[in-house]
Amino acid sequence: MQSLEYKTELALVKARNVDITNFEGDLDTFKTALAMNYDLASRKFKKAIDETGKSVDHLQKTQDALLGTDRNLRLANNKAQDVAIKKLTRRNPTMAAKFDELSDQESSDSE
Repeated sequence: MQSLEYKTELALVKARNVDITNFEGDLDTFKTALAMNYDLASRKFKKAIDETGKSVDHLQKTQDALLGTDRNLRLANNKAQDVAIKKLTRRNPTMAAKFDELSDQESSDSE
């Protein structure tokens, strides 16, 4: 009878050990899966941060290029405002004569 009790108790202890072993195995499986998911999420997060930085750099370069274009357009506009017949014909006697001729004709026509 006592032997049967020991066997029953031994079976219960073995069942508990199996339960503990299964629990530990399940816990290790969970930890491994969680670590893999964390690693994947961490890499994707880092990549997203890097891409955001690249986008900011690209936008800064685009802004700099636009500002440079604005400066060049302003300078071109200033140069266009400074254009005058005298400046254009100063070193070109042929064109100066043509403009003088036109000017003389306009004066004659208005009289």
